[in-house]
Amino acid sequence: MNHLPKRIKQLRKQKGLTQIQLAQRIGITQAFLAEIESGRKRPSLEVLEKLCDTLDCSADYLLDIAQPREYKTFEQSAMDSLTSRGITQQMLEEIAERNLTGEQLRLAIKLAQTMQDDKNSPS
Repeated sequence: MNHLPKRIKQLRKQKGLTQIQLAQRIGITQAFLAEIESGRKRPSLEVLEKLCDTLDCSADYLLDIAQPREYKTFEQSAMDSLTSRGITQQMLEEIAERNLTGEQLRLAIKLAQTMQDDKNSPS
């Protein structure tokens, strides 16, 4: 269910603002705000930011996002990928200390994977 139109209208009224006043504050026309509040139009990111500032709320609230999503950084994703392949933290620290080139790093990872596979394979 799209809560955006209802929440904008509710917060606007709580602030004691008319559509004209809110529209002027965020730099859009009253007609466009009416379209947003009716659910026929969606605000741009810029307008959404201005609505949040003016109505003193978060975009998560307006968009009804209950739990903020967690995003991993590139480094976290890369580390997870390496550790899932059997590369230990100690191995990563050793690689970092040696300042390896890209090719040397690929070879080191391949060697570490082979060693891990050999370790985990039944004898």
